[in-house]
Amino acid sequence: MTATATVAWLLAPVHDLLALVLPRSCPGCDAPDVTLCRRCRRLLSGPPRRCEEGTVFLGVDDQLPALGLPVWTLADYTGPVRRVVLAWKSGGRADLDRPVAALMAGAVAGLAGDLLADPVPDRGDPALVVVPAPSGWRRRWRRRLVALTLARAVAQSLAQESGRSVWVADLLRRRGGSGHALGARARRRSTGAAVRCLGPVPEGTACLLVDDVVTTGATLDAARVSLQRAGANVLGAVVLAATAAPGENASALRLSHRPGVD
Repeated sequence: MTATATVAWLLAPVHDLLALVLPRSCPGCDAPDVTLCRRCRRLLSGPPRRCEEGTVFLGVDDQLPALGLPVWTLADYTGPVRRVVLAWKSGGRADLDRPVAALMAGAVAGLAGDLLADPVPDRGDPALVVVPAPSGWRRRWRRRLVALTLARAVAQSLAQESGRSVWVADLLRRRGGSGHALGARARRRSTGAAVRCLGPVPEGTACLLVDDVVTTGATLDAARVSLQRAGANVLGAVVLAATAAPGENASALRLSHRPGVD
């Protein structure tokens, strides 16, 4: 780690503390004196919709067949939503942890019936294990694990809604390069090596992946492969926002609002 990276890591807790106490504006629209304004909250309030067909890896493609992994998203990753997510995950806005997690929890409550339809497992096993998408080493050093924050919110919401046992397990780690320079076919072939699972899981354990954003679906693809090789049954994924498929009109742009209006 370079000296600059070391200093940044040491100062990260101070930066996060200041983010909690200093006056802030809404990152989506610059509305003053509010962490997240009501209109930007509404953009991230769901209800969840399926989005896997809009991705290269998870949807239907002429050359790359669909993987059949259901993915639900709360919003399109554009406009105010994109600005909120970037401020939260990369801009040091730790004050967004609670409102964003609460929005995710509220939105996914309606998915409990779809995800927890099987009989209750025996031996005290969980009905569902929520697994955050893997984070890079820089985020782990800074402890800005936004996918883990979302996973905890999802697990708590589904457990409360269903009355069944839902656990969170941070099982996945990134390794090697991101593969962004590779073509779609090469990236599909390399997904098994892109993400590793920390160990085997009980055979057939029902798992739900959680991430902040899905674009091509490469990360969810790699995570699914790794979990399935470890013995899990991956039911699907829930993400905060998804990049709209080419040619689609993004809902966040249709619902954009004037800066400074709450």
